[in-house]
Amino acid sequence: MKKLFFILISALSLCLFSCKEEFIGQYAVEFTPPGAVSNVTFDSLAGAVRLTYTLPTDKDLLYVKAVYYLDNGTKTEAAASASTNQLLIDGYGNNDSLRTVTLTAVDMNQNVSPAIVVKVKPMKSPIYDIMSSLVAGRDFGGIYLKWTNPLKSKIIVMVTTPDAAGHPVVTIGGKFYSSYEKAVVNVRGYDSIPRKFFIQVLDRWGNKSKKDSLTVTPIFERMIPKTYHVKWNGDPTIPYQEYGSGNAITMLWDNKYGSTSSANCYSTRPGGGLCTSLTYDLNSQANNTTGKGWINPSRLKMFARSGANFNYKVWGEYIRVWGSTSPNVSTANTEGPDAWILLGTDQAGYHITPPSGKSGLLATADDIYYAEELGYDVIFPPGMPPIRYVRIETISKWDGGNPTTHNIGEITWYGNIQ
Repeated sequence: MKKLFFILISALSLCLFSCKEEFIGQYAVEFTPPGAVSNVTFDSLAGAVRLTYTLPTDKDLLYVKAVYYLDNGTKTEAAASASTNQLLIDGYGNNDSLRTVTLTAVDMNQNVSPAIVVKVKPMKSPIYDIMSSLVAGRDFGGIYLKWTNPLKSKIIVMVTTPDAAGHPVVTIGGKFYSSYEKAVVNVRGYDSIPRKFFIQVLDRWGNKSKKDSLTVTPIFERMIPKTYHVKWNGDPTIPYQEYGSGNAITMLWDNKYGSTSSANCYSTRPGGGLCTSLTYDLNSQANNTTGKGWINPSRLKMFARSGANFNYKVWGEYIRVWGSTSPNVSTANTEGPDAWILLGTDQAGYHITPPSGKSGLLATADDIYYAEELGYDVIFPPGMPPIRYVRIETISKWDGGNPTTHNIGEITWYGNIQ
């Protein structure tokens, strides 16, 4: 009985030993801590500091670690390898006081040096200057916002508006992640009644600017009736081309698009070779003498031709959109009343990119559904002039093909009619 008891205890001990968590990494072979860093200096940066120091001479030095606290009290760490004598500490918001940073050196055996405490003073976070530059105003269905971000910092611009109970909620599409030097965005989807909007700039560390607010009555936005659109080739420098009568330009406004209508699209001739632009009349009912019926454009929604060989591949990767109210408009004129007016601020045009951020040649199933069924919004900046005649120019294509060869399933225009 004693022998059996001994065997059971031995087996249990072996099981317990084998079930212990296995150590991962190198066991220490010596326990001498490295020397401390010395001669620490710092450079103040926007929301950050860059530390420069002299490394200890230990041959097994692995990295230098900094421990510091953000403005909200969060304890944070940063590290730099032994191959450099500089370490970036970021995430600060204000620059109203000296900050404490604790530096230690760590060797390959995870021995830690004596701590060195230094005082640093960062510059204020970029979010405050970005907020100061931000301009917002009344727009179709909501507001527009524009700002400058010279350092191209990663920021979030948050727009909220009160709900029925008076509690602020994020607006429709009102959370903008950006690192562009200049940005113009729109918040849309609201009725033409007075509404208050709150605007704030944040960063990824939780720093926040003060909220700004404005109360506006959004400009009325409507879909421009497609029954007003007609084929028009008033610009003699833009020859009309189509694959055939079954793919005429009138297919752009016949309300047939999506996965069940792959052949129901506007398509240029195979091989192209004629022109990168197409033109048509947005409102054949307009009076050019009085301006009644001219369109104040807010955006257009473009649908891709469906099918495995189409969607983003035969769209323009970059497109430009032009408008005019002159029946004598021509690309031969670079200025004056008979010149096309660019509907946008970037001469490079609008970049038609899948929502996933992937190349148009690698579009996901969700990207393709978006392009074919939901439509891609090309949003015009505020202050665009009224137009009647429109010109859509294909600059380049995702498939690298000739931009004179392109397909579009459908185009829907939004804005207001004078």
